[in-house]
Amino acid sequence: MARVDPSVLEMPADDAAGTMPYFSHIDLWLRAEVDGLSDAQIDLDDQSPDRELMWWSIRRQVSHIAWVSLIFAKRRCGMLLWPDGDIPEPIVWAEHHQGRNNKHGLRLDPELFWDVPDLLDKLDLGLSWMRYVVASHPIETFREMVESRHSTLFWDDAITVLPRGAWHDPDDERMIVNTLECAIWMLFYEMASHIRSIQRIKEIQGLPSAIELTRFGYLRLPHYWGETDAPAPSITKL
Repeated sequence: MARVDPSVLEMPADDAAGTMPYFSHIDLWLRAEVDGLSDAQIDLDDQSPDRELMWWSIRRQVSHIAWVSLIFAKRRCGMLLWPDGDIPEPIVWAEHHQGRNNKHGLRLDPELFWDVPDLLDKLDLGLSWMRYVVASHPIETFREMVESRHSTLFWDDAITVLPRGAWHDPDDERMIVNTLECAIWMLFYEMASHIRSIQRIKEIQGLPSAIELTRFGYLRLPHYWGETDAPAPSITKL
């Protein structure tokens, strides 16, 4: 089993480092975990109220990771990727917007993107955009680009693993301000947390993990690593 070196997986506490995530890890880890799985294994789910981990099958986890790679790149990095506004259309953006009530439930359209190779192709596209962004712009650009959004219980939890880049608006505690630097690291952490969920679903089926993830980012929190069966902190606006 391949082990992940944690030293390159954390947002560095020293802001002089200027380090950004290595997104190729996500593709390698995810492909390793789904390699050789049958349809029955990747589609197993359980909608019981007390089985939150199993509400999304492995296929849906993969689709979500691909979805978020594309949506984040367009929404937070679009000005850096396409300064002339010539945004490509690999998916119907209007049907895949960010939000709990989006048309396809935080995943790619299952009518168009169902087979795992197709989902991984879309993931590769999103990751290629993110690799370009982090390689082509100075860290100062990411720190200058800020966004304000409604706080959630999830944000209160996430801030505990971030050395900088996200804070409550002093004028409105219901709002969170975060830099693009912080948001890019959060994207990396979210993808890794879903790969960890895939490992846990495989474990339930008696299947071994392909990689030995270490605890970094969100995986240092008990909900995301699997130390508790309690539901993860809500993303509902406060």
